[in-house]
Amino acid sequence: MGSLLKQFQRYTFIRALVYFITGLIAWFYPAEFTKGVIWIVAGYVGILGLLSVFSALKEKKRSGIIGIEVYFGVILIIAALAILVLTKPLLTLTTIIIGLLIVFNGSMRIFQALSLKSMNQAFLPWILYGIILIVVGLFLMFNATTSIMTIIAGILIFMGVSEMIGYFQLRKLN
Repeated sequence: MGSLLKQFQRYTFIRALVYFITGLIAWFYPAEFTKGVIWIVAGYVGILGLLSVFSALKEKKRSGIIGIEVYFGVILIIAALAILVLTKPLLTLTTIIIGLLIVFNGSMRIFQALSLKSMNQAFLPWILYGIILIVVGLFLMFNATTSIMTIIAGILIFMGVSEMIGYFQLRKLN
């Protein structure tokens, strides 16, 4: 059991480094990181499709029957091309929609704060919160690819730091 814990601990350290370094790359080079991820995913799906087609052709030579693998392979190749063509526009559109929703939410918070002011209640924190939401929403809308990668980078950096903390906690147990 102790060796299993050590192995898990070793992989925790490596995982923490990968998360942290990947997060830093995504943070400082968001556009390039996005393109790289799109190409890696499309390449992976395309290779799976090609392997499936080649496997189907090999089976056809052996048995004379074309199996479903060839159709699956063609679908995967088409999917890889769709990933290359459509991912960035869909990512941008999704980020713009999320930005719009956040701007709307911020506006509603400001209107809520003004209602609280008319009732002689504390309203400044709500106005500040609404303004922050509007600024973040506008940032998302006008920097779609960059902002989504910045968010992902922040999450990866956080995960890397969390994994590193877990690594040192596990090390103390030994």
